[in-house]
Amino acid sequence: MGGEQTEQPASAEARDAAAAGGRTPGDRPARGRILDAAERLFAERGFDHTSTALIAAEARVPQGLIFYHFKTKMELLLAVIREDQATLLEGLLPAQAPGDDGLPQAVARLWQHLSRILGEPSPVRKIIIQELAAHPEIRQRALELHGQMAALVARYLAQASQHPGEPGPEHEAAARLLTIAAGMAPLLGEPSLTLIPSGPLAALISEGLRA
Repeated sequence: MGGEQTEQPASAEARDAAAAGGRTPGDRPARGRILDAAERLFAERGFDHTSTALIAAEARVPQGLIFYHFKTKMELLLAVIREDQATLLEGLLPAQAPGDDGLPQAVARLWQHLSRILGEPSPVRKIIIQELAAHPEIRQRALELHGQMAALVARYLAQASQHPGEPGPEHEAAARLLTIAAGMAPLLGEPSLTLIPSGPLAALISEGLRA
């Protein structure tokens, strides 16, 4: 798909050069600069139009050091996505757990939080959208992320509705609807809370979960 043809696992020479420069696989500053540069360039130029030489220049590292940390350019892209998604999942739910203030209030609070987290433009989400059709690995990672987000939100909704045991199909369906809707806002250029106010949405979801 137009990607580089020279990408191979790091050679012994590349590893020796990296070691001679005082860098090791655990050298987080260099690895972090590579990830930051790759995120910026993949978002701006696209995966297939970004060479590892350009990433190395942006990160101020030898090109061989990229392959010291990542076997291929695709592995580098997946690492960029994984780091972003770990942070996303960690902060996906409101800090305040569902309490005794009622299901509609808990759903409204969840929607407001999801709108802030998923409704802001993100370079990594831009990369995912750009590369979904061309690269099956990215599509698979996006599906896995959506499943992880939906599982977290479904558990929150089950707790808020005082549902015993594991979340039911209704909680899972509501979770997928909420995460998809919140994530659509950047594509439409509108804040999620403008597109769907929290009050009516909370009433709708709450009634469905009680049915």
